[in-house]
Amino acid sequence: MKKLFMGILALSVLLAAISVAGCTGTCYTMFYDDDNGSEREVKENCIIIIELSENPTTGYTWEMDTGGLTLINDEYIQDKNTEGMTGAGGIHKWEISADKKGEFTIKGIYKRSWEETTPDDKTWTSLVNVV
Repeated sequence: MKKLFMGILALSVLLAAISVAGCTGTCYTMFYDDDNGSEREVKENCIIIIELSENPTTGYTWEMDTGGLTLINDEYIQDKNTEGMTGAGGIHKWEISADKKGEFTIKGIYKRSWEETTPDDKTWTSLVNVV
């Protein structure tokens, strides 16, 4: 019985070591409101996370163009301390996969979807070089 237990324990340790050895972790690159106009180098297969202030109760939302990179997730997160309050804002969060090498321009425009785009609309842009 002791040999069986030791064999199972050794197999468990071996499997755990193999599963951990293959994990290199996922790298993330974060962008915020203040990163407008920035240029960044990002490693291929990393995840780009963009978090921009947004208040959809005013009708204004971000329209984001990933520049050819793959959008993984797109969500609005209301500020916790203002939940249920009329007119409260939050952040819009995008997760984008840097899944191919090259130079990409990620850009967004903050506007009401039913209105025409104007030069006065707020914009956000970043040049990303995936290496």
